[in-house]
Amino acid sequence: MNTRFAVATHLLSFLSAAGNRLVTSEETAASVNTHPALLRRLLSMLRAAGLVETQIGPGGGARLARPPETITLLDVFEAVEQGNDLFALARLSPNPDCPMGAKIRATLECVLSAPQAALHQALAQVTIQQVCERAAPPGPALGHDARDGTLQRSRCSEQSAIAAAPQND
Repeated sequence: MNTRFAVATHLLSFLSAAGNRLVTSEETAASVNTHPALLRRLLSMLRAAGLVETQIGPGGGARLARPPETITLLDVFEAVEQGNDLFALARLSPNPDCPMGAKIRATLECVLSAPQAALHQALAQVTIQQVCERAAPPGPALGHDARDGTLQRSRCSEQSAIAAAPQND
């Protein structure tokens, strides 16, 4: 696995915090600390998976296509990790004439299927909303809108503040 999953999760969390506002790749690149071109490639994958919607041109950007509480980390993983081959066994091409090489791929597929299934199960239990709640501090968060300089209130932070408020039952 490479950094695509972590960067895509960060990107989706940032979009969640922005609410329904279109966020530019330059804004998200500043948060992720990477080049906007990389984020545009990830956005393309996330858009194809139905996780974000994008608008090109002046005033364009990206936003979540679904509520953050309905987007799981498994959705993100499946969107950005081609073939979901966690251990890259598809790229393994051992020598079929070698006694070990002839059986190693099938053996590894068998041995590694349980850890891969466990990872998928764990990722399916965590949503972008939950990531936001853990990553964003209560109160205004995530910096300024690059277009007008206003501080954007984080949807994630609002949810964290609601969850932390005492219940009067």
